[in-house]
Amino acid sequence: MKKIYEIKCDQKGSFLERPNRFIAQVKLDDGSLETVHVHDSGRIKELLFEGNRVNIKSASNPKRKTKWDMISALSDDGEEILINSAYHRYISENIIRDPEISPFGNIDTLKAEVKYGGSRIDYMLSKDNQNIWVEVKGVSLSVDKVAMFPDAPSTRAQKHLKELMELLEKGERAAVLLLIFRNSDYFRPKWETDPVFSELFYEAREKGVEIYPVQLELRDGSINYKGLLPIGDREER
Repeated sequence: MKKIYEIKCDQKGSFLERPNRFIAQVKLDDGSLETVHVHDSGRIKELLFEGNRVNIKSASNPKRKTKWDMISALSDDGEEILINSAYHRYISENIIRDPEISPFGNIDTLKAEVKYGGSRIDYMLSKDNQNIWVEVKGVSLSVDKVAMFPDAPSTRAQKHLKELMELLEKGERAAVLLLIFRNSDYFRPKWETDPVFSELFYEAREKGVEIYPVQLELRDGSINYKGLLPIGDREER
């Protein structure tokens, strides 16, 4: 296990409701009611339900309408689960830049948010005179210790897989880095939610897109790297 990032929360409370995908109502332990920004487009109903314990952090911009950011929530088995995708960039970059844990080893350069077609791919790395395009996805859903993505149909995620396959056909390397924030035994796409993404996932893998499910842990404000997880068989539905 290796610490790769730190997130310090300011307040604890209980989740009340999520009026829309961007905000939540939280009752802090001091009894005050606060409107909190939710930086996660997923449904995450298994984590954001009435009465569940959450951790929040004061927003860095004092002019923002919402003064708080949602950071994490407790799972049913007591794990603290990161549910703020704004941190995915920092966590993934720290993994990629650390050759001891990066699936890409030592790299020469790293560029973030690189335009390709009508999209922006999270990273373009260079190594040994070859580009490696990397798309990052956060995974907070795990059922019976099986990590799954997505928890809602995602045309955006489907498009990214298609683009990575296109890049592969052009002679580039292409990869998906899955940041898994809940303790799991292995990863599989969630056929039940998005069968199109799931088919594309295995098609991309068979064609040579590299898939790296990274097991992470949030404990006492530290994001810890715990290793890579295996991927479930295509027949598992």
